[in-house]
Amino acid sequence: MVLMAKGVLAGINYDDPVVKYRGYKVIRLITLIQGRRPPDLNEALSTDFFYSFYLPAPVLVDDVEKGLERHYAVVKSLLESRRFSEVRSKTVLDSFTSSLAASVFASELIKAIEESTRGYHPSEGKEGQEKNIRERVERAVEATARIVDNVKALKKIAEGDQPGSSSLYELEEYSMDLLKLARNLDVSKILELIKGLKPWMLTTTEEKQNFKRGEYDGYELGRDVERVASSNLALPEELFDLRFVEGRLLLYKKVLSKGKGPVYVLLDKSGSMDGLKMTWAKAVALAIFMKASREFRDFYFRFFDSITYPLVKIERKLKARRVVKMIDYIASVRGSGGTDITRAIITATTDLRTGQTKNVSDIVLITDGIDRIAEQQVTYGLRKAGARLITVMVGGENKSLKKISYRYLRVEKFGSGDLLTVVDAIPR
Repeated sequence: MVLMAKGVLAGINYDDPVVKYRGYKVIRLITLIQGRRPPDLNEALSTDFFYSFYLPAPVLVDDVEKGLERHYAVVKSLLESRRFSEVRSKTVLDSFTSSLAASVFASELIKAIEESTRGYHPSEGKEGQEKNIRERVERAVEATARIVDNVKALKKIAEGDQPGSSSLYELEEYSMDLLKLARNLDVSKILELIKGLKPWMLTTTEEKQNFKRGEYDGYELGRDVERVASSNLALPEELFDLRFVEGRLLLYKKVLSKGKGPVYVLLDKSGSMDGLKMTWAKAVALAIFMKASREFRDFYFRFFDSITYPLVKIERKLKARRVVKMIDYIASVRGSGGTDITRAIITATTDLRTGQTKNVSDIVLITDGIDRIAEQQVTYGLRKAGARLITVMVGGENKSLKKISYRYLRVEKFGSGDLLTVVDAIPR
């Protein structure tokens, strides 16, 4: 059996299979990020990076083995870094995020070293070398902090927080995809807008209907003997009959969730939407997706300009791969082209009709376009699809849309507050 080289953290068994696996995993992620395996990075050092982020209180060993002085100095500088505690508050006891944070930190540290003088020169002396290490580690931690924030936000979107959502194992398969998105500047801008979105802001009241074979939901009075409470059986026969006639028997109340149809977002990508308006509209689309996933509703999404673009559909049972691809697709699209709102809405209603949904659906139209709307055609399509139109005008005004919309919102500032207003406009 080949033994792993020792690290510099106390209490870690570097020969334990789980410890080895975590070190190898960080090495693998670093190799994917860098495109090669860094020659100076061994499994022991990558393991120490992982446990520095993972453990609640990592402690350095008292005695450093010969040859590990530089290794020790790097880990010591990491633990003493100004922003390290802030980053670790998001990674502690979270193996998935800790692995990503360790690999990002190592990659950023290598980058910091390559951008400054390569290696450590003996002429610098011990103090000079330690200063260089601290400066490079600090730069790497700063970059890691931003990326970890984005990873956590993306993880919340992709994984969901309801029973039956994506598993951690499934997310780990797409860790590189998450890292790629977390490093994307456009994704960072979108996440910044939805950063303050709390779970309770997305919680909705579940609509229920009475159903004699549904779930127990208290008591009520009536004459349905199939739901009669057992205490009624102790009543004298005449009193039981009297209460039956009067509809005053104590019954078990049973209900069934009514459920809701899909949420369908139509996002205008015409040339006039490019820039801040497009970034804000993309953030709204992701926020609406988060709300739909909490309500176990299917989510449909299309870009449009003078034509409609491919449909993206995320079913209520979340799949991390599809969610990550959707975020990547949404972030990558740029504004261009004209505007045909009627075609977009008719396409959406056709999608909903062919999907054979039985419950009311909501179509959220986000546009700034001034366009003539075929009111009669759109109204007929909405009625046939059993859908409500929620229009979000990004700076513009359209009287026809205002007339046929279930709800009509006009946004000017494009901030987080406006985003929440739009999300809250989707009926509860």
